[in-house]
Amino acid sequence: MNILDRDVFELWRLVLGLICTVYAVVVTGRSLWGWLVYFSRGDRTTVLMRNYVLAQLLSLRVGRFSWELAQIGFWLAALFVLLRLHV
Repeated sequence: MNILDRDVFELWRLVLGLICTVYAVVVTGRSLWGWLVYFSRGDRTTVLMRNYVLAQLLSLRVGRFSWELAQIGFWLAALFVLLRLHV
């Protein structure tokens, strides 16, 4: 199928989706990089905060969130099926 054979609204939706996805990835990447740079500093307060964040992350248990993770997986699968049926 040629890209020029598509409806104008469909092209607009594809371009807008691509732009929003790229923007979200760039903003998230910059934020994560900023946190990484911040936590890599060596002063005392940053080291204490880094240790606290690591302790909190290690105390998380995936089993507690298994139902939520299963729901997210189900809805993602449903979304992919709908997108596949749409195309």
